[in-house]
Amino acid sequence: MEKFRIETLVDITRTGVFKGWTDSLEKRQQDNFQTLHQTLEIRGNVYFEGYPNTIFKDWSMHGYGKKEKTWVWHIYTEQTDLFLMNENPIAAMLLDVNYVPFNNGCTETAKFKTCLFSTILKPINILFYLE
Repeated sequence: MEKFRIETLVDITRTGVFKGWTDSLEKRQQDNFQTLHQTLEIRGNVYFEGYPNTIFKDWSMHGYGKKEKTWVWHIYTEQTDLFLMNENPIAAMLLDVNYVPFNNGCTETAKFKTCLFSTILKPINILFYLE
């Protein structure tokens, strides 16, 4: 089993709100959560015990502000090396998530030029860590 930590400026709050719900904010947040989760599951099953929580973090080295609202989510896989490429344990994650669209205008503090997850080129709005 491998554990990962994801940090993102994109609001990936899991609200449990699906089709037919009238509050568009909660629907957009849930859509972002599902988009990220399903994109990560392209290669295999991704599990989690808790939902994303928020902290404030300095993103200035990635092209954003010094105090940005950040969603932190811990996931794990049963399969070892699921995201391994070129001896980098998160390289496949970076490639899979890069340029995937998301819904803007939720509760983010960051301002995005484009509504795409950016993992490689600045401004980077999502980070992955092997724990």
